[in-house]
Amino acid sequence: MSAKLQTLNAAALPPPDLEKMRESAGMVLGPDSAPEAVPPAGDELDTLTAALRGHLELLGPEVEQAARQLPKDSPTRAGALACVGEARGKLRAPELGFVVLVGGVIYTRRLARVLAALCDHYEIVSAGIEETPEQTAFRHLSEHQLRCRTCKAVGDDGMNLGLPCAEEDRLEDEYRRARSRAARERLGRRGHSTEVTA
Repeated sequence: MSAKLQTLNAAALPPPDLEKMRESAGMVLGPDSAPEAVPPAGDELDTLTAALRGHLELLGPEVEQAARQLPKDSPTRAGALACVGEARGKLRAPELGFVVLVGGVIYTRRLARVLAALCDHYEIVSAGIEETPEQTAFRHLSEHQLRCRTCKAVGDDGMNLGLPCAEEDRLEDEYRRARSRAARERLGRRGHSTEVTA
């Protein structure tokens, strides 16, 4: 099949149903990915596991394709491709000898967690976002810590002195707020009303 025909066929496909995928993941994870969420059992668990595997098989290539459109130095590209790799590992678990996990709640939860993460990555990379506000805030903080003489100061023993730095404090606050906003947005996309405080 020619590249042009593949592009036309891909354009004709509807976007992945993230809501349905998140709903499937939520059936085994509960509202906060809590381990105490009571998952289905028996045939119902097998059916859910198969559905989660199917979702991962569908969404993984979509995330990878969208991520590869971003610049190679994009943090969102790197994160999305790492998540795709993790999803592939979870899908290969039975082939790699982790058969004992298959059919169990642990395996199904692992599939659900990576599916939820892939849904988030898909939204970011398919929108062409090269760096999220959370990643930007972290980059600013780490760049400051690498340059600032106060933050880098070490004692005679070679240990960091942990001297107070107003700029580091300000950047840490920005990073915390960005993480909090990102967490609230993720919860909102998943349909939860839980508030996350800064």
